[in-house]
Amino acid sequence: MQADRKRHRLRVAIVSERRADYSRFKPILSLMRRDPFFDYRLFVTGISLLKLHGEDIRTIRQDGFRISGILPMYHEGAPDTGAEMTRSYARILEQLSDSFERVSPDLILTGFDIGANFAAAIVGAHMNIPVAHIQGGEVTGSIDESLRHATSKFAHIHFPATQIAAQRLRRMGEDPRFIFAVGCPSIDALIQAPRTSRMDTLAPFGLNLREPYVLVVQHPVTTEVKHSGSQIKDTLEAVASLKLQGIVLCPNNDAGSRAILRAVENSRMKYIQSLSPEQYANVLRHAACLVGNSSSGIHEAATFKIPVVNIGTRQQGRERPKNVIDVGYSSKEIMKGLEQALYNSSFRRLVSKVKNPYGDGRSAPRIIKILKHLDLSNIPIQKQFVD
Repeated sequence: MQADRKRHRLRVAIVSERRADYSRFKPILSLMRRDPFFDYRLFVTGISLLKLHGEDIRTIRQDGFRISGILPMYHEGAPDTGAEMTRSYARILEQLSDSFERVSPDLILTGFDIGANFAAAIVGAHMNIPVAHIQGGEVTGSIDESLRHATSKFAHIHFPATQIAAQRLRRMGEDPRFIFAVGCPSIDALIQAPRTSRMDTLAPFGLNLREPYVLVVQHPVTTEVKHSGSQIKDTLEAVASLKLQGIVLCPNNDAGSRAILRAVENSRMKYIQSLSPEQYANVLRHAACLVGNSSSGIHEAATFKIPVVNIGTRQQGRERPKNVIDVGYSSKEIMKGLEQALYNSSFRRLVSKVKNPYGDGRSAPRIIKILKHLDLSNIPIQKQFVD
């Protein structure tokens, strides 16, 4: 690979399925775009192509990134079932195989616990292309845990966010020579987002600027799919009972999402299909609290000293900063958590001093530096469990 690098730029394939992964890839893509060492090839798929979820591909285009392929993974209006999730894997696996054959990447940069990134790791491993995985080694609930660890087992290079996650990867038998704790690159995106005033941030939503608001981000839990509707109803009831303004962000399209969408659409909350990373950063920055079960509450909110009411099992077992309050699904528990987050002065003082264990906003430069100095020819494609 070192000899190859003298002849051409390092061609890196990246696949983005939704806002959650684009917000993490964007700081890395921004650095690659400016560095002649890299030749990135970005493929866009998943809910980033769906009208129901805001068509985030428009944000990617507005950000000026070159798109090497548009790969439909989901059908608009398809059923939100586990079977449809697996059919989507079949679609994207075939398309990524064709795409990677066409562009011949030197490296596939994948990540997290997202289906299309899992598929990219499978394809890369089978095509003998080195795979680097961002944020492996974390523990979560739902199907996400299995997807994340399975992706790690197909990957050859690991960029976990924390030392605890790095240790877990080593216990999983991954080669410690290729495990680099770098932080979570979504923190880079938050910090880099231009700050907008509260007035400008909230103008599109018609909220009372004098009153606080909570940001609600709640996704289905695939192992609790029958309860998705009742779970979000309890969340919305808790917010309404405290007479709080709320901005609700559209859930992902995992099994059970349709019931969440119906409940949100029937509520009086301000409902948004999607936000760009910059918009999301400022909506989060000005929020009084984040409530729901999004990884953003675990990874990101601490950067802006925002309290979090984390609901249920979706983030179960994940390393969390001290701004997070864990509650069950009942509206009474959620109300109690919100009251602590919003009105408990000692807790709010604690939040004002919290440090984010997931990063300092320099994750992307670390990843870039490591990729520039790694000799990919010395990374075994044939993996073995390391004791």
